Order: sequence, then C-alpha cells, then structure tokens
Amino acid sequence: MGIPLGVAPGQLADPVVAEVIAGFAAVAAQRGYDVLLIPIGSGDDLAACARAAGGARADGFAVLDVRSDDERVIALAEAGVPYVCAGGAPDGYACPIVQCDVAGGAEQAMRHLLALGHRAIALIQAPGDRLSSDACFAGYATALGVAHVPLDPSLVVEAGSGEAHGYLAMQELLSAEAPPTAVLAGSDDLAFGAMHAIREAGWRIGDDISLVGLDDVPLAAHVEPPLTAVRQPRAALGSRLAMVLDACIRAPDAPITSITLDTRLMIRRSTAPPTARIG
Repeated sequence: MGIPLGVAPGQLADPVVAEVIAGFAAVAAQRGYDVLLIPIGSGDDLAACARAAGGARADGFAVLDVRSDDERVIALAEAGVPYVCAGGAPDGYACPIVQCDVAGGAEQAMRHLLALGHRAIALIQAPGDRLSSDACFAGYATALGVAHVPLDPSLVVEAGSGEAHGYLAMQELLSAEAPPTAVLAGSDDLAFGAMHAIREAGWRIGDDISLVGLDDVPLAAHVEPPLTAVRQPRAALGSRLAMVLDACIRAPDAPITSITLDTRLMIRRSTAPPTARIG
C-alpha cells in the first residue's frame, strides 16, 4: 500500500517540511504504508499525480503547503481518491484538514509585542496565495483590534518565501519615515532575512527593533540574538496527517475531520521593550 505526499519542488530541503515528512512517514510505516514523495509544480506533475491516484500504488494522498486555489487538490478530488490537506482547504473544497493554529500563534506573538509596549508593529507576510498567510494576517489584525491599535496598511508588506524576500521587505520597512519598532515575520526564513537588513542598517535586533518568527526552526535558537518565534508542532502535524489519511482510506464515508494543533511562543532575546532611537 502507498500514500504519496504532494510537495512543491523546492521544499524537500526545507527543514520545516522535513519534520512534517518525518512525522508522517513514521506513522505511515507503523500502519503498513509506503510513502511516496511527489514534487508537484507543473501540469505534467499534476498529470502524474492523477495517474498515481488512479493506480494501485496509491491508496490516498497528503498535500502539504496548500494554496487558496490548489490544482493538486482539484486533481485529487476529480480522481476520487482519499486525501488530506495540511494547513487548510482550498476555496470551495470540503476535505479532511490537519493544521497548526497559525492565527492563534500570530495573535500570541502580537500580544507579546504589545505587552512590551510596541504599537508600530509591522507584518512581513508570506505569499498571499498561501492559506497560512491569511491565518497569520488574521491573528495580527485580531491582536491589534483587541488592543485598540489601528491597523496601518503601510506596515504590512507581502514578501516571497525565502530569506532574500525577508531582507527586501525589511529594507522597505526601514526606509519609511517612521520605521516600526517591532516586526512579525510570517516565517523564520523571512525573519532571518529581516535580521540581515536590520544589521546592515546599523540597528540592533531586540534593542532598536524587535523581531518574531513564525516557525521556530532549530536554527532560531542559535542565531544572534536568538529569535523569538512561534513554535509549530511540525512532527505532530505529520503524524496526525498520516492518522487522518489512514482513517479516510479505511472509512471513506466517515464525517470529514478537521484538527488544529496548538502553537507555543518561545520568547528569546530578539524581542524587548521599545527604546528611543537616534538617527
């Protein structure tokens, strides 16, 4: 029996994705499945995915990093095989979901920054087609609303997904007439890029500007200063994906399952109360 994981081509080297895959594979093996990794980024790959879905070598699929209009999910739904989505369901599709509470984690990070005294808090978003980006913005906006702090659209910058994108987004924020005193980044990679831009500008992370990431990859605790970050239980996410998919394969007519895993804010030295800045 086989259960493929659909991942974007560049994600196999991503430590965040690797943890999810490890958790998924461990449970899948316990339950007698072989795991197939299918990098999907083109029409040809989608066709291969559909062929696998129609063949005996695939009992069901798990789809990572789901987009709001995800062709992978469309192909699987049309093929009529069991599948589960990590991080949410695309628009118009009701399917089993396992996700981390990104909105709650972002809100928790924002409450931390607000409690320190920050009011000009920027958001560097991951690409807008990612469901996690919507969830991050929701948590950001909710915390500002609860604190009665107006949401300033100029403090919200949509970036790509890598360090270079975080660097450019942070440069944009630092070039403003009144730069933010704190930044929430939609991923640790974006936060690491922002760190480079902050240092290059001659500012001190934590002292001059606070920074929070939204993954807590292992490196986050070892950069200088250590990065305050929202820890997402990625191995547990993978494990639950495999459990839910197994249940869908064995009982395809069972009610649709939606599971949300709690996140945890890891407070480190990249966040501190705002101070008066000179220059």
